[in-house]
Amino acid sequence: MKKRRSLGDKISRVAIILTVTTLVVVAVVLFVTLFGLRSTFIKSSEKAGKDAEVISSETVKRQIEDSLLQSATSKADLADKALKQFRTSVQTVADTVTKMYENPDEYQQRGVDLPEKKNDGKLAVQLLYSKKTVKSSESVKKELGLIANAQDTLYVENKNDPNMVSNYIASKSGIMIQADYISAKKFDENGNIMPYEADTRPWYVGASKTKKPFFTSLSRDAHTSGVGIMCGVPFFKGKEFMGVAGAGMYLNELQKAVLDTKVGKDGYACMIDGEGKVIFSSGGGETFTDDLDKVTDLRENDQKDLAELVTKAVKGEKGVTVLSLDGEMSYVAYAPLKTVGWTFFTIIPEKEVEAPTTSLLNSLENSKDRTVEESNSQIRFVFIILAAIFIILNFLAIVFSKKAGKILVKEVVVLTQKVENIKGDNLDFEWNGKSDDEIQVLAESFGSLTERMKQYITEITEITAKEQRIASELSLATNIQASMVPTNFDDYKGFEAFGLYANMTPAKEVGGDFYDFFLTDADHIALVMADVSGKGVPAALFMSKAMTAIKTRTLMGGSPAAILADVNNQMCEGNEAELFVTVWLAIIDLKTGKGMAANAGHEHPALRHKGGQFELIKYRHSPAVATMEDMPFKEHEFEVEPGDTIYVYTDGVTEATDASNQLFGEERLVDALNKDPDAKPDDLLKNVVRSINEFVADAPQFDDLTMMAFTYHGSEGKGGEE
Repeated sequence: MKKRRSLGDKISRVAIILTVTTLVVVAVVLFVTLFGLRSTFIKSSEKAGKDAEVISSETVKRQIEDSLLQSATSKADLADKALKQFRTSVQTVADTVTKMYENPDEYQQRGVDLPEKKNDGKLAVQLLYSKKTVKSSESVKKELGLIANAQDTLYVENKNDPNMVSNYIASKSGIMIQADYISAKKFDENGNIMPYEADTRPWYVGASKTKKPFFTSLSRDAHTSGVGIMCGVPFFKGKEFMGVAGAGMYLNELQKAVLDTKVGKDGYACMIDGEGKVIFSSGGGETFTDDLDKVTDLRENDQKDLAELVTKAVKGEKGVTVLSLDGEMSYVAYAPLKTVGWTFFTIIPEKEVEAPTTSLLNSLENSKDRTVEESNSQIRFVFIILAAIFIILNFLAIVFSKKAGKILVKEVVVLTQKVENIKGDNLDFEWNGKSDDEIQVLAESFGSLTERMKQYITEITEITAKEQRIASELSLATNIQASMVPTNFDDYKGFEAFGLYANMTPAKEVGGDFYDFFLTDADHIALVMADVSGKGVPAALFMSKAMTAIKTRTLMGGSPAAILADVNNQMCEGNEAELFVTVWLAIIDLKTGKGMAANAGHEHPALRHKGGQFELIKYRHSPAVATMEDMPFKEHEFEVEPGDTIYVYTDGVTEATDASNQLFGEERLVDALNKDPDAKPDDLLKNVVRSINEFVADAPQFDDLTMMAFTYHGSEGKGGEE
C-alpha cells in the first residue's frame, strides 16, 4: 500500500523555496480558509438536513395519504358490496312479484301458512295481514293465491344471504308474506296473531314514494332489539304500484369490518351515515365516538374544518386531509359507500406519520457531529505541524514561502468550492484530488457524509412505502378471504335433516383451499371441497374466482359433472398463470339421502355408515379443473342412510409433515376419525386437528388445512336414527 504523506512532510518538501514572510501569510490564509471551510461545511450540513427533512417528510406524507385512501376505499368497497348484494336480493323478489302481477295466468293459486310458534328459531315463511285488510274478500283471496308463489324465492334469497335477517313482500291491499326466524314474535300476550301495518314502516313508505329501491336510516327491528338497516323495492302491475318487497339486515359484519381495521399503531377507523352521524368506530376520542349518548351530526360541529369535511363526505366525495381532532393533528381519509350514502373513514395521528422523518434527522445530526469532530481534529493537527515547521525551517521558509503558499492553498480552495455546492436537492460530492494528505482525508469525510445522507433518504422512503403497502394489502386480503367461506353453522341448526361443520387454516396469510355449502332449494344441499395449486395471494385470487364460479353455476341447476364441465371452461379462460383446482362436489337430496358426486382430481372422501367405522371411498377421478378446455367429468350416484357421515378434506391433512419429514398419511387420518366415530361433526374435526398437531409437534405448517364433516339424519331428523 502506498504510504500517505502528511501535510508536515509536504511543507518540509517545499520549505527550501519559501520565505519566512510568505510562510506566515500562507499559514494565516490556511487557518482562515480551514475555519471558513469548517463553517461552510456546518452550514451546508444544516441546510442539507433541512432539505432532507422536507424531502423525507413530503415523501412519507404522500405515501401515508395514498395508503390511508386506499385502505378507506377498499373497506368502503367491501362494505358497499355486501349492501349491494343485499339490495339485489330484495330486487330479485320484487321482480318476481311484478312478473306474477303482469302474468297471473302463468301461476297456480297457492296458500301460505299462518305463523306457528313451533317454528320459532327456524327460517319459516308465514302470512300476516293488516288490520284494515278484508280477509274474506274474493279479490284479496285471489291476490294472495297469486303472490303466494313468491314464498320459495323469499326462502332461498334469505337462506343464501348470510347478512339478511328477514325478507318479505307487502301488498297495498295489506297482505304480508314474510320469511324470518321469529315466528313466536307474531303473537300477542293472549296468543293471537298480531296485525302488521307494513304501509307505516319506513322501508315501505320510502319505496312507495320514490318508486325505486330505498334504504332506511338505522333503526330497530319491529320484533327484536337488533339495530340494522332495511331496504324496500316497489313492485308493479304495468305502471300501477302494487306494493313493496323488503328485507332487513343487522350490521354486525359492517361493524366487524370497522373494528378489525388496523391503521398504523395509534390510528383507527369509523363509519358515518348519510346524516353525518358516527355508526361504528374502532377508537378515537370524543369526535368520532360511536357512543349513542354522544353521537351528533358532525356537519354541525363547532370545528369548521371538521364540519366541512363531513359535509363533503356525505355528498359522496373521497380524499385525504389533515385537521385537528381532539387537540391532535391527524390525517383523515374518507371514501363513500355509494349504495347507501355512508362514508368509511381512516384516521392516523400526524406525529406517527412524522416519526420516520424524525429518526432520519437524528441520524443526520449525529453524522454531522462526528464529521465536525473529525474536522476539528485535523485542524488541530495542522496547527501543530505548521508551528513545528515554522520553528525548524525559519531560515529556509523566508526564501521559499511564496511557492509553498500556492501549493497548500490550492486544494483547500477547491475543496471549499465543492462543499459550498452541496445545497438543496444536490447532495453529490466528487473529489478528484490525489494529495494523499489531511486535506484528502477531510475531502473523503465530506464525500462519505453526503453518500450516507442520500442512502438514509432512499432507505427511509423505500421502507415506509413497502411496510405500509404490505400491511394494508395482507390485512385486506386476509379479511376478504376469511369472509368468503361460510361460517354460519348456527343458521343450519334448525335443519333436522343433517348436521354440518367445516374449518380452514391457511399456511400463509392467504391460501388456496376453500370449502362451501349451500341449499340449492328447500330439499337439496350442495357440498364443495377444493384446493388451488400454489400458495399465497395468486392462489387466493384464483380460489375466489373458482368458489364464485362453482356456487353460481350450481345454483343454476344440473348434475355435478355438468357443473364442473362449465366451470372448467370458465376457469381456463385467461389462466395465464396455469393454475388449476382440485374439486369434490356433491349434491344430496335431504329427503331421500340420494346424491350425485363428481371428483376432479381431489382427495378420496371418507364415509362412515351408522354404527360402523370410517373408510376411504376410492374410485377413479376426473382431471383437475382448469387443466384443459372442453373436458368431460365423471360422476357417480350414492346414497346415505340416517346416521351416516361423510368427511372430505384437502391434501394439507394427509401431507402434514413432522420434523423428520414423515407424512400424516391416509392411515393415520382414518385412525383419527375412528377414535370417536359417533362424534358430532364439529367434535369429529377437532379430533382430526388434535391428531395432526400431536403428530406434527413443533414442525412448521407448509400447506393449508381444510376439512368438512356432514352427518345425515334423514327426513325425520335425529329422531329417525333410533
